[in-house]
Parts: sequence; C-alpha cells; structure tokens
Amino acid sequence: MTMSRPQRTRQYNSHTSVSQVWDRFEQRSGDVFVCTPPKCGTTWMQTICGMLIFGDPSVNPGNGTTSRWLDSAFNDQDALLEFLAAQTHRRYIKTHTPLDGITYDDTCIYLAVYRHPIDAYFSGLNHTKNRKGKSASPPVTQDVNDAFQTWVQTPTSLTEDIGDSLESLVVHYRSFATWRALSNIHIFHYADMTRDLRHTVSAVSDALKCAHYDELIDAITSAATFSKMKTNAAKYAPSADRGIWKDNAQFFESGTSNKWEGVLNDASVSMYQSRMGGLLDASEQAWFEFGSAG
Repeated sequence: MTMSRPQRTRQYNSHTSVSQVWDRFEQRSGDVFVCTPPKCGTTWMQTICGMLIFGDPSVNPGNGTTSRWLDSAFNDQDALLEFLAAQTHRRYIKTHTPLDGITYDDTCIYLAVYRHPIDAYFSGLNHTKNRKGKSASPPVTQDVNDAFQTWVQTPTSLTEDIGDSLESLVVHYRSFATWRALSNIHIFHYADMTRDLRHTVSAVSDALKCAHYDELIDAITSAATFSKMKTNAAKYAPSADRGIWKDNAQFFESGTSNKWEGVLNDASVSMYQSRMGGLLDASEQAWFEFGSAG
C-alpha cells in the first residue's frame, strides 16, 4: 500500500512565511530544507548541513548568503529564485513555514527542529532587541508577564509570524510530526543537540546520506558547538556581513534553557501549562519541551 504524501493545504502570508513563493521554486533531487520555527536552532542546523555537504568543518556555511531563507517577506523573490537556480552544489535552504504550506517532494530532505516554547519565546525577544532598524516584530514594551500571557493566549492565524504565539509553534510541530514516518522527514530537538551534538551530527549525516568517516563527524562536531559559533559569530550569524545585527555574537545569546526562571510569575507559568495541555497530550508536550529527555 502506497503511503499518502503531504499536501499544500494552507497559504501562509507573514514576515516569516510567504508560502506563495513555493509555486515558483523548482526543487531538485537532494535539496535539503531546514524547517524550523524561529529561534529553535535554524542557524545551528544550517551550519551542520553546510559542513556535512561540503565535507569540511572549516567551511563558511553562508547562513543567509549561500544557505538562503526561501520564503521570507524581506526577499526580492525574483533575485532569490535566480540565485538558487544558479547554485551548482547541493542546496540547503531555510524555511519557517509549516509543512502544510510548502511543496513536498519525495526526493528532498526535510530537517525539522524544535525547542522548548518558552526558551524560543525569550530568545525571540533577544533577537528583536539585537536587530538594527525596523524589526519584523516591534519590541515588547509592556510588562514581561503581560506580554508572555498574550503570547500564550493568542490564537494562531495564517498572517501571523510563526513564533508570535504559542499555538503557532505547535501548529508547525504537528505539521511535521504527522508525517514523521516518511523516510525523508527527520525531526530533531534543540535540547538533544545541546546534550549530545555528535549524535545529532551523525544523525543528520545519515539523513543526508553523506557517508562520512567518524573522524570527520568528530571534527564537524567540534567545529559546530554553540560556543564556537558564538565566538566566530562574524562567520556563522545569518547575513553577518550585512550589518543587520547590533552585535553578531549576541545573535547566539546564551543558548541555554529555562530562560524564564526568576522572570515569569506563577500565574504565567500556570497559564502556559494549561494552554499546552489543550494543544498537546502529555507525551507530546514532554518531547516538545525537552526532547528525548522529556
């Protein structure tokens, strides 16, 4: 019996996801799509993919230059599509769009990465503060708990940036988790990358069918640690050469978890737990928050 395949059933139109561009984008066999909500390990996974694809732990993965964000609202779509069409190496492309908004291809590889939603939320606040000029999302000026509770309660919509509500993160996760049995869809967790990066690098290598020796996997693991990426932020931060960040290193911030401890009050945490209980069952929530340790 032939298994059904993901279909495009939604049209997203926000800063993070202009899904109409998929109508014009021509996929190639072997294309790799790094599919994450914002602030969930996108740049980290792009870096790993670049090192594996080129077989070189010292390579500049070109986050934002070589490895482009396909469906951002900030793109000149014609120029971007022409740029991607001209690439002769194996392409690894960033998207924040849920699977039900992109064009699925059996011959491509999809790497989805997730992170504890509250960590992603606070990392997003840092991201906004660190961006020069007009940000995609306005800086939060209200009380931290009021802002967080709004984020928890806001229903998602097709015109909302992925990550601007708790529900949007869950929608993204469900879109890929529904199809995780497909051999070309691979789901990772930020917490697992932090705990055992070598295992992640090896798993991504297998997913991409790179067939690298253990010595190269070890070298890539060493080169792709969060601390080394932060230290070499001019090389690894997305579009670092364009001067869009106040501080390239601050793009990576701390990479730690439990950012809400000592910040959120009991009412906020309780509201979050109640909302999550209505969005995911207990086992799904445990993985969504903590990965394999959940």
